[in-house]
Amino acid sequence: MAKLTLHVPDDLVVAAKREAANRETSVSRLVSDYFRALSGASMADSERSLPPVTASLAGCIAGADDDLDSYVDYLEKKHS
Repeated sequence: MAKLTLHVPDDLVVAAKREAANRETSVSRLVSDYFRALSGASMADSERSLPPVTASLAGCIAGADDDLDSYVDYLEKKHS
């Protein structure tokens, strides 16, 4: 991994650190994700992560996927 030095205004550094803290990530990760988005490259599955609260809830409802077909059928009947 290469190291990159950026020269940005102090207020932007403060804002970036605040945003990184809010997202529970690093400024480096924010910048990497931004550059990746600019280049049109997609993140590998291993690099994708859910926000912490969402990650803690993922998969907590056992059998939720089992009812997906019946729910789709219900919605199709309701809205047709």
